[in-house]
Formats: sequence, C-alpha cells, structure tokens
Amino acid sequence: MLDFMDYIQLAFAEATDWNRDNSYSSLTATAQSLLDFSTPERLRVHLSSLSTPHFATSYTLGTVGLIDGSVSYLCSTVPLDNSPSRSALIPLRKLSPGYRQVQAPIAPIEDLTAESILNDLNNDAYQVPIGKKATLFHATLHLPPPTTLNALFLRRISPTMQLSLAVCSTRGPPLSKSAPQASLLTQLSHNTGKYSNEYLFSTDNALFGWRGLWNFGPDPRDGPSSSPRLSLLSAGAEAYYSPVSSLIGMSTGLRFSTLPAATDIPSSQSTSTSPPPSANQPNNTPISTFPYTLTLTLTPLTGSLSTTYSLRASPNLAFSSRFGFNVYSWESEMVAGCELWRKSKRSPDDDGLEWARRKMRESVFPSSTVSPPQPEPIKEEEQENESVLKIRVDQSWNVRLLWEGRVKELLQGGLDV
Repeated sequence: MLDFMDYIQLAFAEATDWNRDNSYSSLTATAQSLLDFSTPERLRVHLSSLSTPHFATSYTLGTVGLIDGSVSYLCSTVPLDNSPSRSALIPLRKLSPGYRQVQAPIAPIEDLTAESILNDLNNDAYQVPIGKKATLFHATLHLPPPTTLNALFLRRISPTMQLSLAVCSTRGPPLSKSAPQASLLTQLSHNTGKYSNEYLFSTDNALFGWRGLWNFGPDPRDGPSSSPRLSLLSAGAEAYYSPVSSLIGMSTGLRFSTLPAATDIPSSQSTSTSPPPSANQPNNTPISTFPYTLTLTLTPLTGSLSTTYSLRASPNLAFSSRFGFNVYSWESEMVAGCELWRKSKRSPDDDGLEWARRKMRESVFPSSTVSPPQPEPIKEEEQENESVLKIRVDQSWNVRLLWEGRVKELLQGGLDV
C-alpha cells in the first residue's frame, strides 16, 4: 500500500497533467504491481493529514523488534483540495496499485503556471502569483539515530519539462566525527506525448543515465484524431555509465497495451437512428474483449530476457504472468499472480455480472442500426472497493499472499504467507 506522501505526489502529477505512463521506467508497471508487491514485515502506524490544500504532514511509528519512526512534510504550490485526503474517502485503488490501464498519449498543456491550473480546477479560493511554476517539496526524517534525511524537489520548468532533485543524507554513529554521507540524484524529464526522454545524474559514483520512450502512431501535438486510438505500441531503452567505477548498463523493451477505447462500446451503437457505417469510414468496433498489456524487455549485457502478460478479466479481477530467461546461464523464471477486489456496497439490482452482459451485447448487436439496452449507471459510492487480495506463485511453489482493505475509516494491510 502506498504511503500518504506517495499518494499526494500522484495527486500533484494528476493536477499538473503529467503522464506517468509515458516513461520507460513505467514500461512494466502493470506486471510489477501484480507480481512484485511488497508485504509488511513489521507493525507500523501512519498518521497523515492534508492540513491545507498546499501542505501535508505524515508521522510513522514502527515496532516489533525495533522501535523507529519518521516525520514527513510536503509543500505544493498547486492546491490539492480536489484530491480526497480522508482515509474513508480515498479510493483504495489509488493506494493499492494493481492493474494499471495505460492512457492514450496527450499533448502537454501550453500554460503550466499555477494560476492556469487553478483556473482549470475552477478554484477561486486560492490565488497564486502570476508566472509561478508548479513546484513540490517533500522531506522525510527517519528516526532514531543514525538518522536519515530524504528530500525531493520537483518543479515543472516548462509544459514539456520537469526537474527533479532527490537528496539522501545519513548521519554517522553518535561517536563518529566523519561528515554525514549524502548523495544527490538529478533527473530532467522531457515529455512531448509522442516521445519522452529522461536524463539522470547521481553523485554516487558519478553515474550518468538516459531513458527514452517512443510511441508509435499519430502525434498528439497535431490535434485530436477523428476516432479514438484503440491500442498503443511503445518502444524504449535506457543506458547508464559511471566513469568512476567503469560501470555500464543498458536495456531495451517493448510494450503493447489496449487503450480504454478498445473495450468501450462505440458511441455509434448507442443511437438507434444512426446510419450504418460506410466502407470508407473507420470501424470503431472494439478490438479486445478484456484490457491487456504485453511487454518484452532485454538486457544485452547480462543476457536476460523477460516477457509479461497482464489481463483484466473483470473490473474486480486481474491476472498477470512473467517469464524470464538468461541466454548465458540458461536459467529461467516463471511467476504468476492475480488480484481480486471486493466491493463494499452493491446496488440491489447489481449482481456483479454487468461487465459480462456488456461483452455479450457487443456480439449480439454488432451493427449500429440496433441499439442495445443500456442499464442505469451505478452510483459512484456503490462502486467503491473495500479490500483487495493479491496472490503470487513462482516456479518453486513459493506462495505470497497480501490482503489490504479498509475497516470503517482505518486503512490496513496486509498479511504474508
């Protein structure tokens, strides 16, 4: 489960229209969420609050064997009052990452000042100086000694560029007179919608890095197309080099994912009076019954090859599998997992099978001349999820089980087997 500060950082990215999917680091995010989830090893209590739309605090206390804790502060020039901050109102899917639906690339907004973001949010209660760029600052102090300080500075310097500075400083033992160990990671991201580049530098061993991702298809900066995109094919690579330690690393990968329009009922089918599509008009029929994501990654230096396949079988059920192979050692790895969501409320007329009926209507009413019956929409509060169960099994039959859920206004998780 994500920490409250991580959730606030995601809210900041959404408020500033920063597409996290358009990055090589997110190429296998869906499979990692379903297969590489972490389980709590100790008892921890988190107390967090978004005291103002611009300021958040979080306190953590851990026990079982060793008592420790942390204090976190976050400040944002962009108001985050549109993001739920109470534990009873935060959607559980935002705190427990699962199947991640890749969104279609979009062109960056032209004006990215904090004032323009306020106008987009229709929030007149807070006024920000004109020309002030969207900025976020986050710091966490881990106690007890040796204390560790983690700080993050994030700033949108242009509609397509974002600067990130991450600092980690660790204080030595109480009797040590040496200076605290510290490292700085600088990352400059350039995202145009069509492609993205990330340039990195770390003071730890003077490491230089680059990550890039290219999306095949039309350029979103040319304007919206007549029909929505149904799928997205992306190719990317990364490379690292350290002149101090003579370290070299590189990898490349592909990702194919269905977009939301691929599984939606075309709008032309919702009107019975619409004429049938002609031969020259594009066919917007869904290409997939279920959303899915395929990835292929290759690390040439180590000879590692990995493929993943993730499928969302229903709104509350998702599966994922990964197969890895090393061409040098002939070692292989196979992992499979799934997640199952449980709804907290259900309408009397909702038996949980509406997703199956929608798929059947697509095959029964393939033409636009017949309008399939549309059920009444379910209220948003009746679609909230109360808990999620994640299961992971590898080739050695090692089973990992994680449960995360909400008990009244208390968020908790999980257990590991």
